[in-house]
Amino acid sequence: MKTEYQKLEPTESGKNLFESFFNTFESKLYDESICNNTLVCETLYQLDMGKSSYKEDLLGAEKSGDMALLLKLLSYDANQSAQEPEYYSDIDRVKYQRNKPIHWLWTYFDKLPMSRNTLFAFRFRRIMGKFMFKHLGDNVKIFHNVEFSYGYNLSIDDNVVIHREVMLDDRAGIVIKKNASVSDFVNIYSHNHDTNDIMDISLAATVIGEGARVTYHSTVLAGLSLGDHAVLGAMSLATKSLKPLEVKGGIPAKKITMVQKDHHGHDCFKVQD
Repeated sequence: MKTEYQKLEPTESGKNLFESFFNTFESKLYDESICNNTLVCETLYQLDMGKSSYKEDLLGAEKSGDMALLLKLLSYDANQSAQEPEYYSDIDRVKYQRNKPIHWLWTYFDKLPMSRNTLFAFRFRRIMGKFMFKHLGDNVKIFHNVEFSYGYNLSIDDNVVIHREVMLDDRAGIVIKKNASVSDFVNIYSHNHDTNDIMDISLAATVIGEGARVTYHSTVLAGLSLGDHAVLGAMSLATKSLKPLEVKGGIPAKKITMVQKDHHGHDCFKVQD
């Protein structure tokens, strides 16, 4: 059975509201006169609490000494936070400082109910990704709880789908080419630790080829590539690169079969003798 994603849209009133929100947010995001950290605080307060009075409520909480409210309000503030990548010595602090407020927004947004609404969340993540990532193509679909290290070393081409609970470790760089699919709970790395010294790391970029599929709960180690239309099977560990059209599975992943095109041009498997 050949399946396709259905085209879903909000109601007309919802569509107009979402569009107004996105246009306002994106305009402010690139406005150099507006502090992006303040923008993030105000945006999260809107999405989390349904209120547009972040600054006023923060001042009120400071005056009243309401510790619970202060903790809540300060939790939106990227300047009061640190995420794991900020501890890494190979970080480009100039590039990451630009990304940090939006990276915090990306992380915090995924804890909100609105993040599960793909009619809103796909577009919102595209706006954030285009600001943070090295490249983000058109019609990219990113589901909830997708994490990355820096963002500025991450390139994602057109029509890529990245499902929930994925880790993209872009410390040395990750390229995901057009029409690729990254399934739930996948880990893709671009750094390794030395066996004898955990603090000794090596960096190597990783490439997921055009139309390639990294399937459920799989891991791709640093410096590897999946060739175009290759498939890494579920719960597999790729320790070596996959050739174009190659299907591998297991721990470590070994060759199982090859992908071929049928007479309609669709992918199909052909088991090797």
